[in-house]
Amino acid sequence: MRLVFVHGMRQEGHSATNLLHAWRESLHGTWDRLGLARPAIEPEMPYYGDVLDQLTREIHGGGVVGRGAPGTTISPTEEAMMREFADAYNVDDADVRAELGSEVVARGPANWEWVQAMGRVLEQRIPLFRKIGVSLVVQVDAYLNRPHIMQAVNDIVGPFFKPGPVVIVSHSLGTIVSYCLLRQTNFADVPLFVTLGSPLGINAVKDCIRPPKLARPAQVGHWLNGVDNRDFVALYASLDPATFCAGIENV
Repeated sequence: MRLVFVHGMRQEGHSATNLLHAWRESLHGTWDRLGLARPAIEPEMPYYGDVLDQLTREIHGGGVVGRGAPGTTISPTEEAMMREFADAYNVDDADVRAELGSEVVARGPANWEWVQAMGRVLEQRIPLFRKIGVSLVVQVDAYLNRPHIMQAVNDIVGPFFKPGPVVIVSHSLGTIVSYCLLRQTNFADVPLFVTLGSPLGINAVKDCIRPPKLARPAQVGHWLNGVDNRDFVALYASLDPATFCAGIENV
């Protein structure tokens, strides 16, 4: 049995070795605390953080959070995701106009300055939203809607989903990457698929990965989704028939 960790967004600049060490020590520490014997398993982690960051910067011509020159427009998926966050936290156009003040900005969310202002309003209600939430929006859009970026990430992660039984533990954007790969590959036997802090329930994300119908991948024996209702990145913490599909256990 193999154990593969799939990390999430904003992991650029990290050492792949150190990142795997942190995840492994967290797992081993919990096993020790619970008095559980450690299985003879050496966890693995494909590291795609730097590649995703580099390719995302190339298409946006700058940083992830403050990207783009004045007048830069955003993609339909970025707009839809930001709107979904705004609706969830009762941020309307009047709030955004008030935040912009005298700033001259083309009206409407398709303008990046407008979206940044929306992010600032959300940050007033959710600390760190602009740093984390906007980054999620940009990197999720890059992965789902830029074929060369999806392929580059999949080329790194996919080989770890090789034949034989493998437990997959994924976090944040890594849950999207893992799900997309599992729908494409039939050779991996996954007795347990764990998703943590997953944004798969966001409607704009689901619109990008349908069709086919959303469902538990055929090779997944059990899908366990770890949720925290305070996790604003996930937006819809539970993955169930109302937010994604049936056959997922939420803890």
